Amino acid sequence: MDLNFVRLVFTLKLEEGCADPYVMFGLKPYFMDSVRLGAGCGAPGCEQCSRKDDCVYHRIFSQPLTVEPAALKRYQKPSYPFVFDIPVLPPLPNAGRTVEIGLTLAGLAVNHVDELIAAIRGMLTAPGLMKRVRTSLVRIESSGYDGSRVSVSAAGKEPESAKVLTLSLCGLQETVVIPAEVVTVTIMTPMRIMSEGGLLREVSFSPFIRALLRRISSMVYYYGDEEEAEVDFKWLAGQSHATGAVAADFRWVEEGSRWSGLLGSGTFTGVLPEFHPFLLAGEYLHVGKGASFGLGAFRVNKAV
Repeated sequence: MDLNFVRLVFTLKLEEGCADPYVMFGLKPYFMDSVRLGAGCGAPGCEQCSRKDDCVYHRIFSQPLTVEPAALKRYQKPSYPFVFDIPVLPPLPNAGRTVEIGLTLAGLAVNHVDELIAAIRGMLTAPGLMKRVRTSLVRIESSGYDGSRVSVSAAGKEPESAKVLTLSLCGLQETVVIPAEVVTVTIMTPMRIMSEGGLLREVSFSPFIRALLRRISSMVYYYGDEEEAEVDFKWLAGQSHATGAVAADFRWVEEGSRWSGLLGSGTFTGVLPEFHPFLLAGEYLHVGKGASFGLGAFRVNKAV
């Protein structure tokens, strides 16, 4: 199971005070418009466009389904090939403070680093977003497996995309280690997992990892280099029920539509090593509804 990805970090300075700590979680329409305009698209819809696969906007946002019946049944609809890590803004007074937006590009999106960096820069100057929060771009960095960073652009200079680090899920597994058996999962932004037509208000390891299995396997299938991941997902889903909880403190938060879901942490025992690759990948790709635009971010403890 493998998937190439790039992790970018944009450091922003708040030019004016902003009272809404969750304002950045509403950036979806501004980012989409910025990618569309950068691609030269005149309208948001792709249905009647003759450019199709030659258009960056279409490649990033079209979410095409496979024509293979077995895979169509096995994998969920593909997510977007990118994931934002979005900050909660510090409380007022916050003018002059800096915050970071992370952006992970996966699979085919890795080939469009320049266009998507340009889209972020355009998004930050979109009139609609500037009415809600005014920022300036301080620097852009590329992150490695261990979190170390390489400068891609600073002080308004043009980005040097040749410096961007291309990572992979296989490389991640070889570099980062999760402790055997006992794993602590800390949910950083609201997690929304669907079950039987509704959102889970309580969560244990099994529904969490099964949602993660579905998301990661789908992204690997649609955006990775392998047609089928050689993983027995049915067996893993069954084994997830045997995982026990040492401690769990998950709570539902409700701060409007942009900030609602489960937060907190839990420590689980009996976590099979077969789950570790999905947990590591999930730190970059998130889990649940709204994952591409900042929700469902989590961290797991690492071996020293």
